[in-house]
Amino acid sequence: MSFFDNWYRGDATLKAEPDEELVKLFNEKGDGKVLDIGCGRGRNSLYLASLGYDVIAVDVSKHAIIQLDQNAKLLGYDIEGIVCDIGDYSFTEKYDIIVISNVLQFILKRVEQINIIYKVMEYITTNGTIFIKHPLTILDLESQCLRNGMLNRFFTHSEFNWEILLDVNKLAGRKKDCELNIFIAKKS
Repeated sequence: MSFFDNWYRGDATLKAEPDEELVKLFNEKGDGKVLDIGCGRGRNSLYLASLGYDVIAVDVSKHAIIQLDQNAKLLGYDIEGIVCDIGDYSFTEKYDIIVISNVLQFILKRVEQINIIYKVMEYITTNGTIFIKHPLTILDLESQCLRNGMLNRFFTHSEFNWEILLDVNKLAGRKKDCELNIFIAKKS
């Protein structure tokens, strides 16, 4: 059993609410396709499905997707849960919203993190929104977390036109020992 399967199977204390910045951004009924990368138990997927979005949720953990599927059925949402490492995910269509929340730090090589960011930049629709939340510092992982301002540089220097809706840092964690970057961009 993988690290993530053990984690989702055993830890009932994981956050269940959607990201507050995502809720502020999307708080009315909507339609369109959503890709939630590293969805976990689906806190953001379930929220966006409740607003009417067609959600595809991808996670490397089979147990996380099982829990997401169970919760979606209980709530009457039709969410497509896929067990897959995002590095192996076959992008076949464009999405109106792509969510990557608290995932990048688990991708240990920075080049793989950057490849995923460029891939989602390519597979977002015009007027589509990318929501990324990731730690700038983390003590217990060997990951090379993206440095402050890197996402902004990737997006402002890309071949596409982007409106940066939010690029802020905030302290998080039980001891406020982790700094998170919340980055939201809209393709124009």
